[in-house]
Amino acid sequence: MTDSDSVFCPKCHVGFAPDTAVCPICRIPLTSEDDFDDEPGETPEPIILDDDISSLKELRTADVDWIHHLQDKLAEAGIPHCIEQTHPPRMLFSLYVQPEDLDRAIEIDEKVYAVEVPDGEQMPHAEDLDFSSCPGCGNLLGENDLKCSSCGLDLSPTEHWKCSNCGEAIEINVAVCPRCGYDIDWCEK
Repeated sequence: MTDSDSVFCPKCHVGFAPDTAVCPICRIPLTSEDDFDDEPGETPEPIILDDDISSLKELRTADVDWIHHLQDKLAEAGIPHCIEQTHPPRMLFSLYVQPEDLDRAIEIDEKVYAVEVPDGEQMPHAEDLDFSSCPGCGNLLGENDLKCSSCGLDLSPTEHWKCSNCGEAIEINVAVCPRCGYDIDWCEK
């Protein structure tokens, strides 16, 4: 975002299009580049990339606070990055870095994770979890099993969702509501 007409957030230092009035990350008024000044003694100004996201690597998608903390740490390490809002209703943002900076950025992210989620080190990583057997009885499960054939444990307690348009109960993973034809976005569930 190196456009000379860009506006910047005085808190997170992210640049936005000229017609943007409020930072979607910090929710504070933006300033022009002329009014933007870096106060000494603060976190170094982040190096914001204007590369096409397809050439970058996603480091993390998280809420505003996490992304701010992570952005400050990346700025301290001099790692260029960019942030994009990925899920407006939930205020989630994705932070991207250049491929050659990914390993260093992951190390920094792990340190930020330890601060943001203090008991996180005791939590198992998703890739270490075993979803091939029933957590209740240990019976082997099929890939699409919603209920254990041995003990009857409901493996999908949200088996029926409601259509956000008409309220009709819908089965898992249907594309449209059978009652009103509304497109179902499972990311919203």
